[in-house]
Amino acid sequence: MDHIIADQLPDGDETDRIIAAEFEQLRDSALFTRSPVLSRLLQFLVEHRLRGGRSAPKAYAIATEALGRSADFDPAVDSYPRVMVGRLRTLLDRYYAETPWIHRLRVPQGSYEIVVQHRAAPPARSAADAEGDMAAERARNADTDVASSRHKRDAGISARSGYARRVATPLFVLLAAAAGWWTYANWGRMGGATPVPMPLLEVGAPQAGETPVSRALARALDGRLRDGFRRFELVDLRSAEANGSSAAAPQPDYRLDVLLVRDLDGPADVTLVLNRVADQRTIWSQQFHLEKSQMPEFAPVDTAIAQIAGDYGVIVRDQVQRHPNDFAPGFPCLAQFNRVRQMRSATAARQIDACLRATLDRTPDDPVALTALSLVRFGDWQPRRNTPEGAAAFAEARALAERAYENGPGSSAGLFAMSRANFYAGNCPAGLALGDGAMRLNPYDADIAGFLGLFKLACGQPDEGTALLQRSLDLDASYPGVPAVTLAFVRSQAGDQQAAQAILDRVPTPSKMEPQFMMVRAIVLARQGHLPEARATWQALLKYTKQPANAAPETVLRQFLITPAVIVRASAALRESGVVPPGPAS
Repeated sequence: MDHIIADQLPDGDETDRIIAAEFEQLRDSALFTRSPVLSRLLQFLVEHRLRGGRSAPKAYAIATEALGRSADFDPAVDSYPRVMVGRLRTLLDRYYAETPWIHRLRVPQGSYEIVVQHRAAPPARSAADAEGDMAAERARNADTDVASSRHKRDAGISARSGYARRVATPLFVLLAAAAGWWTYANWGRMGGATPVPMPLLEVGAPQAGETPVSRALARALDGRLRDGFRRFELVDLRSAEANGSSAAAPQPDYRLDVLLVRDLDGPADVTLVLNRVADQRTIWSQQFHLEKSQMPEFAPVDTAIAQIAGDYGVIVRDQVQRHPNDFAPGFPCLAQFNRVRQMRSATAARQIDACLRATLDRTPDDPVALTALSLVRFGDWQPRRNTPEGAAAFAEARALAERAYENGPGSSAGLFAMSRANFYAGNCPAGLALGDGAMRLNPYDADIAGFLGLFKLACGQPDEGTALLQRSLDLDASYPGVPAVTLAFVRSQAGDQQAAQAILDRVPTPSKMEPQFMMVRAIVLARQGHLPEARATWQALLKYTKQPANAAPETVLRQFLITPAVIVRASAALRESGVVPPGPAS
């Protein structure tokens, strides 16, 4: 067997990119399609690496999280993980024996770690070249990239930043609704202790019947739940090794109990109960009735995964409700950040800006905090476009997004931060590519699905965009925000006012004060025949945007939308529906 040559491996970011690309090819190949267990094992090893695993996963984790073994599995007496990894090595060798390759994936003997092997050393970029790329970018951004320069510690990081820019080709500026909910000021740093870690979630082994089929389905359900939860950034999934194995192991903050009841003819009921461990109180529960055809995939439980672990999911909301004034660095700050995305407050906005910076003072490479602060600064830029303050906000937002991507190229947060930055720079191809990558890393995230749907609509992919907007609502309709409003507009444009109204009715009350909501609601009301109410809503929007009563819709919409094509379509809808008088576009 060939040996891996260490100096043939590129820098970490490039290696991760190769691993992700190779995995996509392997997963879709006939060999791995016919071997779902080994495909799942490969996915587990790859994602462990891409999520920042600094060492190979343990045999216990492989057995329980990838191969469906129960929590009482003992690697000391059962060689199942070693045997299956051996079979995976054989299958990889078979695949690459039949496929021409420049680089390939390998699991070295005696290890459970995924590595890259090259036929020849890949070309390396010099530090001078990388620094030249950065200098050129700083010049294009009018010398406003200073905020990120102190974080680029070596040429390798600069080279990764250069890669993100090389995939970009300017196209056009698009809808700014995704970042349009903030008008924050840039406040000073705040003191504090070590950032508070993410809440710890324990998933109990599903209770099921004693038949082999029931046990197999329970393992499949457990795998689906664990696979979903570990993809989210604001919840830390308690490792299976810690479950009852040591008194010194940290106690979980939440525990999900799972019950699977299977009928003899095939259908099954799945009951999920989320308990807060501190007071043993149930804070959420849901039951699913699954047909035989929906097992063993258990796709319907994806909604539960999204609702529990999402950016403003059950766990985040529970923490905020219990500690409404906690803006400590780390998780409390990130939880408050996601709260403000639904319930704006000028005071909270200032605290969030400060606590995000305090978090980054202590953990400067945290891609989640970098992504959040980047979005805050894009929000500062939007109402100040074409001003020096706006240019500075945009430059810092872009720099923060680059840092998030550099420090989390294998995370959905890092990828989507750079995706958003490319969109706001008018670069649809790069934005779509990075957004699709983020979606692949976390297909359970309603927020990513919704905003990627917005981007695809604005970039000329209406069918894909609409499907993603609908998936966002299907995953979690409790706090839908701008993606829901956009989907309502799409449904209204297609003539389905009833569907559009139903979507608007589900939008939470605070978000109904947002300009995007008022605009779409006025159009839907007018098309339903409620013209006086529609015009009153438009007048409320004029007051909100501080525009005169006779302002042209184009002038009003430019206060909170960016993309010219979107402004034209929305203005035409306002005129056609009778919300505003007909007249020439301004």
